[in-house]
Amino acid sequence: MPLPQCPPALPRELEELIEQFGRTWASSPIRPAPTPPVAEYWKKLVSDWAAAGDLPLYIRKHNGDRGSELIHPTGRKLVPTDNSAAHWSFTLACEGITPTLDDIRRWISDDLIPIVMIQKTIEKPKAKYHCSLSKKFNVNLQGWKLGHILPVGLNTRQSLVEIQIKKLEDQFQCLINPSNMFAIPLGWSGLAEVNSVIGAVAEAQR
Repeated sequence: MPLPQCPPALPRELEELIEQFGRTWASSPIRPAPTPPVAEYWKKLVSDWAAAGDLPLYIRKHNGDRGSELIHPTGRKLVPTDNSAAHWSFTLACEGITPTLDDIRRWISDDLIPIVMIQKTIEKPKAKYHCSLSKKFNVNLQGWKLGHILPVGLNTRQSLVEIQIKKLEDQFQCLINPSNMFAIPLGWSGLAEVNSVIGAVAEAQR
């Protein structure tokens, strides 16, 4: 018998089970998340960071150049990264840590904000920043998968310097803002990509 084609939609009873999981997980006390006041603080902090022209924007789009510094035509500095900075901000927010914008400036200057899981040898000569994700901030090592509510990837072949700065600022905030993130058990990591689960968490975090 040939392998059947996957149906475009699951039977409704199966979809209901996934939706129920999403709602239950979104409201579960087991799910790690920053408190609402801390989440609001970080939302404003990341917005102020995006608006501060002297600070680089971390963008999750790279091609062997994580940690390098690119200059946008507007003069804004851009740093290609992976998900490391998201792990960092989510962990700090869950711990109730609320840095100032001056703290961010100092940490960037001292290369203390992780921008790469493991930097490849080919990336090191061209990189300005080399901070790798430590065990302290790696949510995977605590058994969690870090998901995003709004997507953080840039689905384009354009180089970063060719993309409109407003779009880059928005994508930066999606990547770094803990309110746009949620944790799910690593063994169930695929559920972090399921729309009904994402929607339930988004509703709970409003």
